[in-house]
Amino acid sequence: MKKALVLALAMVALGAISASATTVLYVPMNKSVDLSEVILLGHVLRMEPAYNAEGEIVTRIDLLVEEGLKGGVERSAIFSFFARGGSLDGVHVETVGEAKYRLGERVLVQLESIDGEYYTLGLAFGKWNVAQERDGRPVMIRNLSDLHMVGAEETPVDKFPLQRMRDIAALRQAF
Repeated sequence: MKKALVLALAMVALGAISASATTVLYVPMNKSVDLSEVILLGHVLRMEPAYNAEGEIVTRIDLLVEEGLKGGVERSAIFSFFARGGSLDGVHVETVGEAKYRLGERVLVQLESIDGEYYTLGLAFGKWNVAQERDGRPVMIRNLSDLHMVGAEETPVDKFPLQRMRDIAALRQAF
């Protein structure tokens, strides 16, 4: 009886996790750089609800590019990509696990092309907020709280030096 109760509680706990998180396959940093078609550092300039090519509600994000790490996008360009969900025509759609953006924030985004439109790689997995360490060095921080990672052979990285990302992107493009 005691084992059945523990098993039942474990199943309820797992159900609660899956109801509040989206499951994604974890990939190490080198692999995530390889999977990203575009990697940009910049500031969120504008956010606007729209319909994508499939007729789904999305939010178009315009990023003022500070630096293109991968994909050939030039500094000072405005690059548009999409986040799933948004509010349009009286309908609100929220995608659990999707990256959340705010106007003016400095971010590094890893983007993938899906049917010709760019989206954040792995929902929130490919969005990093850029902040400063106490010693002044820039660091990238991401929020993975709405994602349930599977296939992780290492602890998922949620804080990473910006310079290290630059180095990895440059090295991976050399191949």
